Amino acid sequence: MRRILVTLFALTILLAFTGCNSGDGLIWTGTPNPTTPPPGTNPGGTAYQLICTIDLSKTVGHAPMGVNMIANIIGGTAPFYFRWDVNGDGWWDYGGWDVQEVAVHYASAGLYEILLEVEDSAGAAYRTTALVDVKASGPSAQAYAIPAQGTAPLATSLDGSGSYDIDGYVVKWEWDFEPDGVYDYESDTEPSVDHTYSGVGTYNPTLRVTDDDGLTDVASVQVIAM
Repeated sequence: MRRILVTLFALTILLAFTGCNSGDGLIWTGTPNPTTPPPGTNPGGTAYQLICTIDLSKTVGHAPMGVNMIANIIGGTAPFYFRWDVNGDGWWDYGGWDVQEVAVHYASAGLYEILLEVEDSAGAAYRTTALVDVKASGPSAQAYAIPAQGTAPLATSLDGSGSYDIDGYVVKWEWDFEPDGVYDYESDTEPSVDHTYSGVGTYNPTLRVTDDDGLTDVASVQVIAM
């Protein structure tokens, strides 16, 4: 029995130092530690002053966007325990003794508030925040014609099905056949349309796509009727 108790005690200590219980907990909205001052204040004292800041590799960009985050520690008593909420949802996303730096991938546009809590081995804690502004990325229009050349009158299929939006989806396809600045075809479901060029000449039909954020992109394809 004594051996079992010793083993359980050792396992408890091991789990505490590996951070197995820190990455998925709900953030306590009170002070970081009941024995320390409120979040964001300096614990004070003559032995140490614990302060932390967040360094971000990028603060503004377009989705999808990767950001490296590093916790900078000033003062305190090592080792330090780190907790991160990287999307502002009120839950810790990362936690442990070895997560002073994290890499985060933001797939969607939004203004994200990062919360970092650092606790030192003396029980002092400090919280700090930072903002990451992830802007929407526009769609990419991909225009094709099949066939792209032939004898007039030339019946061709103008295909925009290869168009995409990396942080959302395309909601509208428009084709300007001539082009003359007037879009002759519009659809929110079908990216392709058949069109016949009756006269001999070189045409540059233009595709315009719109994504779910209201952003647009255009692309043209050359069609030769001989």
